[in-house]
Amino acid sequence: MDPRDPFPRRTAMPARLAPWLTELARTLPGLLASYSPRGPLAPRTRERVIMAVTEVNGCRYCAWIHGSWQDFLGDVEPARAEDALLAYARACAEAARPLDPSPLTDVLPADAVAAVRATVAQIEVSNLVGNTVDGLLARLTRKRPLAPLSAAREVATVALAAPLAAPLLGAAAAMRAVERLAPPLPDVQLPTAGEANLLAHLLSQALPTWLANAAVRLVVLGMPASVSVAIRAGRTAATVRVGRGRLAVENGVAGDALFLIEGDVAPLLRLASGAVLEELGHVRIRRA
Repeated sequence: MDPRDPFPRRTAMPARLAPWLTELARTLPGLLASYSPRGPLAPRTRERVIMAVTEVNGCRYCAWIHGSWQDFLGDVEPARAEDALLAYARACAEAARPLDPSPLTDVLPADAVAAVRATVAQIEVSNLVGNTVDGLLARLTRKRPLAPLSAAREVATVALAAPLAAPLLGAAAAMRAVERLAPPLPDVQLPTAGEANLLAHLLSQALPTWLANAAVRLVVLGMPASVSVAIRAGRTAATVRVGRGRLAVENGVAGDALFLIEGDVAPLLRLASGAVLEELGHVRIRRA
């Protein structure tokens, strides 16, 4: 940093962008995969990595956009492997360059490592550009030296980034609005203490994860009528009732259940732990 410049944050100077753009070019397939429905990096994990880097760099625009995204997705218990991911992301941000990703290979497969590297590089570039906007504003308000050549470079950076930033800001505003409209997650109502079967208990633990997403919560809990879905795993069955702001689980297959979902115990146990999308292929759905 130039000791004569009072602006405290790193901005998008060519020398700072170069290593991150190179890293992004190397891991571009990983970046695309991280945003795919069955990508190697869960959306909530991706957003935690992004926020970890952003906290180091101090970009308020990225913090608002991805904070909105994180709130929209909902807060669930992070996976144990996330500690290594977040430590790696923060270390890269503090070093201002991509670091050796070998510590990640002990906890992640190769495609997930590529996705993490690409995510860190992508948000680093975004942070530098966002900080450049604030740096330019500081020049225009005379809080830092005007430096015409540097200011011209910053104007060009902001102009190039604006077409990409505008849709992101719009999407973040929409997610923030949905998150505010979505009802809070109610307590799951279970049968009288001691009477709920094992599947009912598992479902009561899984429902907060399934309904953490604000859009899902808005649609499901906001339904004007209660909907019942029965689930059978092996010889055990339970029914979930959702709608009208209510969330309840009862033993057995209710007579008014619209659908019956059947599957082995193991996939449903993994569903209860939050791996919803990966396990849906192992269950069968038919009308009750």
